[in-house]
Amino acid sequence: MRRPIVKTLLDLTQDEARAYLRLAGGDELDAAVALAFDRNVLEGNSKAPDETEVHHALFLLRRACGLEAPSFDAMRVELRARRTLAA
Repeated sequence: MRRPIVKTLLDLTQDEARAYLRLAGGDELDAAVALAFDRNVLEGNSKAPDETEVHHALFLLRRACGLEAPSFDAMRVELRARRTLAA
């Protein structure tokens, strides 16, 4: 298991957001999935994050970078498309 980068469940700093994006090669959705997983680990839960947790993580990433809130529906469509390609 990897060590979480995020230090708190309450907020995300711009530096933390940039670190997640850098580790994800600039891919916001991959960064959000990693952040959601790390937040679960901090809560003592190592299960894969669900769509709501990923959306919240994406919201935190975008807010920390000064960007608009993401669309839940658009995120779900993209997340499902990626899962289909991976299968």
